Amino acid sequence: MTAQAHLDRIQMVNQGSFYTPNSIVCLVYQMLLDSKINIKDYVSLDSSCGYGSFLNLEGFKQNIGADIDSVALLKAKAYFKDSYMKPLFIHTNALADVQRNKFKITESDKLIIIGNPPYNDKTSIVQNHLKSTDSNPVDSYLKARDIGISFLRSFDILKADYICVLHPLSYLIKESNFKSLKNFTKHYRLLDSTIISSQIFCPKSLGFFPIVIALYERDNQGMDFDFIYNFYFKTFDSKTFKLSDFDFIAKYIDKYPNKKRVDSKHKVAMFYTLRDINALRRSKTFISKNTANAVYVTQDK
Repeated sequence: MTAQAHLDRIQMVNQGSFYTPNSIVCLVYQMLLDSKINIKDYVSLDSSCGYGSFLNLEGFKQNIGADIDSVALLKAKAYFKDSYMKPLFIHTNALADVQRNKFKITESDKLIIIGNPPYNDKTSIVQNHLKSTDSNPVDSYLKARDIGISFLRSFDILKADYICVLHPLSYLIKESNFKSLKNFTKHYRLLDSTIISSQIFCPKSLGFFPIVIALYERDNQGMDFDFIYNFYFKTFDSKTFKLSDFDFIAKYIDKYPNKKRVDSKHKVAMFYTLRDINALRRSKTFISKNTANAVYVTQDK
C-alpha cells in the first residue's frame, strides 16, 4: 500500500491522520486470526480507512471502507481497481449521524471494526501551535477532547461484535481517559493486546508514546478500571506487564496545577505540569517564573 502523500504536516496533526504501515496491518490481522474468530461470517468496517490498508485483509464476508477525506478515498479506489478484492467505499463523516445503515451494514450483519482511527488531543501541549480548533460535525454523545475517543464511542453505537484497532495506550491506563470512553467500557472487554511505539508513525518526533493494538469483544459484562489495572499487556518484543506491578508518582506529588489547593506562601519551589514522561523530559528541572501550568511544591514534597 502506498505511503500517505497528500497531507502536509499541519493537516496530519489536525486530522490525527498517520497512515498504517503494512507490517502493523499484518499484526492486526494475525491478532484476529489467533483469536479463532470465524471472520468469514463477518463484515469488516474501517470507518477511517485512508488509502485502504486494512481493506486488503482476506476472508471477510465484505470489506467496507469509509473516510471523510475524498482524496484518500480516490487513492484507495485506484489501488483496488484491478484487484480481485472489491471493498465498498463510502465518503462520509464517520462521527456524524452514526448508524449502521450509513455504512451499508444491516442490523443482522455480524460486524468487526478494524483500523487505525485518528487520534488528536486538542488540549495537548505537544505541537499545539499546529492544531486548529476547527473541526467537522460530531454527534453530541460522541464529542470528546480527543477524536480517537470519539471513534471508540462510535464503535459502541454501531454495536460491533469485535473491534481490533490501534489507539494510544493512555485511553486505557489513564483513569480519566478510561472514564471518558463512557458506554464503550460498559459493552466491551479487552481480549488481547500488543503495544508498539508511535515512533513507527512519526520517527522524527521529539517524543514517542505507547500505542496499543487492542482486540475487544462486545459482551454484557464490559470492563472497569480494576480490570485494566490487572490486565497483562503484551509488548511487541513479547514481554508482558500490568499496571498493578507499578508504583505511581501521583500518589506522592501533584502532577497538575494545584494553585486552588496550595497557598502560594507555602510554596518553596515550582515545577512544570507533570502530565506524562514527555513533559518530564521537557521540564528537566524546577522553574523560576510562575505560569498557568506551574505546580506549587511545598516543603513536605
